Amino acid sequence: MKTIDLVVPCYNEEEGLEHFVLETNKVIDTIPDYSFRYILINDGSKDKTYLVMKKLAARFSNIKYISFSRNFGKEAAMYAGLQHCDADYVVVMDADLQHPPAVFPQMIEAMEQGYDCCATKRDEREGESFFRGFFSKLFFTLSNKMTSVKNPYGAMDYRMMTRQMVNSILELSEVQRFSKGIFSWVGFNTKWISFKTVDRQLGTTSWKFSSLLRYAIDGITCFSVTPLRFIAVMGAIIFFISLIYIIITLVQTLFLGVITPGYVTTMCAILFLGGLTEMSIGILGEYIGRIYMETKERPIYITKFSNFEDENNEEADSGSYE
Repeated sequence: MKTIDLVVPCYNEEEGLEHFVLETNKVIDTIPDYSFRYILINDGSKDKTYLVMKKLAARFSNIKYISFSRNFGKEAAMYAGLQHCDADYVVVMDADLQHPPAVFPQMIEAMEQGYDCCATKRDEREGESFFRGFFSKLFFTLSNKMTSVKNPYGAMDYRMMTRQMVNSILELSEVQRFSKGIFSWVGFNTKWISFKTVDRQLGTTSWKFSSLLRYAIDGITCFSVTPLRFIAVMGAIIFFISLIYIIITLVQTLFLGVITPGYVTTMCAILFLGGLTEMSIGILGEYIGRIYMETKERPIYITKFSNFEDENNEEADSGSYE
């Protein structure tokens, strides 16, 4: 019997976590010849997600959990789950049921056909605003053009992978992580399947526009130096334009006399160059900041509680956590 681990990052999922497990169980109970195990990761939730995990682990023998000492982010939670899995196939999915377990049979079929990964993408999403949809498409367009990793529009983290692909992902231990790019960077044969996502029914999303913008910046800067090259190109263009302007000014001065420069022209040049300088410093700062964080060699996450046998640091009395 082949085994499948379900890696599920959780942040403030108190309301919907039990519902997620029950709904997922309905699907896996219909899939013979495969043994499923949950690896739930509590990413420093502020609600009682950890207590719900403990309750579910006591109720179902195939549930393991890891609880972080604080919020380290979804990327760290996925990495922790992948580190602790040992199954033949591994699924990464969210706990809000926007990644429907009903897709499992399609994923398994693709894996049995010889694919290393079966990944999902969304064609459309109910209730998504035009504003968010526009920037989502813009991100995928820029990312595919500016980086070496390619993802179709609507690509999601929700996917099933072979043991070999997971081991390859774990070799990339950088602190600043962007899993969509990492999944693509390691290669392997991937089959894409699409489905229509819906809004979550329980709980609230922790993703705000500012978080998505930060995530998009990470996606580009983690796998591309194009922004740095953009600065170099812009600097060269401005240099040649300035050189031409200087030559024109010298010729006019020699043949027409001293010309008093216009106020508008001066202000436009100052504002343009000042804005470009600030932007350049900001881009450089992004990359320098990443170098700074990586050189610290801090752990990607810190475990506070876990029911894995090899690192069982569970406290007998967790009343203070409530």
